[in-house]
Amino acid sequence: MGENILEDQVEIDNPSDLSQNEARVLHSLIKWPDLTDQGIHSQIHMKKSTFSSIKARLKENDYFQKIYVPNFPLIGFEVMEIMHGHLNRFTSLSERMRVAGDVIKSFVEDFYVVSESNKAFNLSISENLTEYFKNQERFYKIYSENKFLTREGMKSQLYPFRISRVRSFLDFDSLIAKMFGFASEVTSYNLEMPTGNFEVVKLSKAEKKVLLGLIKYPEESDTLIADEVGVSRNTVANAKKRFLDENICFPKVIPNLSKLGLKLLVLSYRKFNPKTTMEHRKEASDLVRKHLSPFFYVSKNLDGFIISAHTSYEEYNRSMDEVVRYYLQHDYIEDEPITYNISIPDMTVIKNIEFLPLLEKYLEFSLSNK
Repeated sequence: MGENILEDQVEIDNPSDLSQNEARVLHSLIKWPDLTDQGIHSQIHMKKSTFSSIKARLKENDYFQKIYVPNFPLIGFEVMEIMHGHLNRFTSLSERMRVAGDVIKSFVEDFYVVSESNKAFNLSISENLTEYFKNQERFYKIYSENKFLTREGMKSQLYPFRISRVRSFLDFDSLIAKMFGFASEVTSYNLEMPTGNFEVVKLSKAEKKVLLGLIKYPEESDTLIADEVGVSRNTVANAKKRFLDENICFPKVIPNLSKLGLKLLVLSYRKFNPKTTMEHRKEASDLVRKHLSPFFYVSKNLDGFIISAHTSYEEYNRSMDEVVRYYLQHDYIEDEPITYNISIPDMTVIKNIEFLPLLEKYLEFSLSNK
């Protein structure tokens, strides 16, 4: 890790009020979420006491949170979905949530749901297509009956893991590096979701409990997790080691975009030239990471989407122009991407990276019933 570096990392205006040392600590936590504090402050050559006090201050002021991300295809989930589109401008978010909020929140497959006045998107992961279409039918029924949709409605794209490439899944390394002028790796090695032919792993009942415990209590000790899920501390330690060794789940550190002064969230969906494949476009992924720094980046041969955060529309526009120009020069796309620009200060995050209900349903074990 650390050999492939974006040496000409594109810099952007930094609206954050973090000091350079605070930014170094935040970036290091995001870059090496699997390391201990000792491992991290050794990497950045910072005194332990300085690192510890800065980390505690950042945490206290809600600059980041640590989570665990299941390696969904490896444990048996088949498909990721994205739904996106414009909503009826004559209906309000509060009205939509009053009527449909409980239904939306009942879709445990949806793990990230964002809405602004007349725009929305959601990301889902499903065990299979049947589960996805059940939710989709319920969504369209209630939104159509209440005239919440525009004539075009919402669009959906499916990304089966075995024919898709997940290039970024909650990876904020490039974004934070770009904001503060640090070196960033070309490709994230913190989360590798498999594609093609791979074996689904088998988990014991105890390991399933530990996995749920990590999702629910990502920053707690092995002892506390053991007490909460009803296994021994050694079982937790052994399961965690297996999970990390075999990439069954991953620790990730998520920055608070609002606290960092970021203003714009952009979802960009594009269709690719059918004559090209993911392998043909491999070199373009580094360009996308360099200029747009997406924290979600998923594609298959015919289409793909990214979600990125920006300090301003002007900064985003400059970055997107570079990417689209490259795509057009290499005949990778036949039309400009479909984009949704959402104001971070004005958006409502209906679901903010919620994996526990989905995992409880799939693993058939609920921590809330203990």
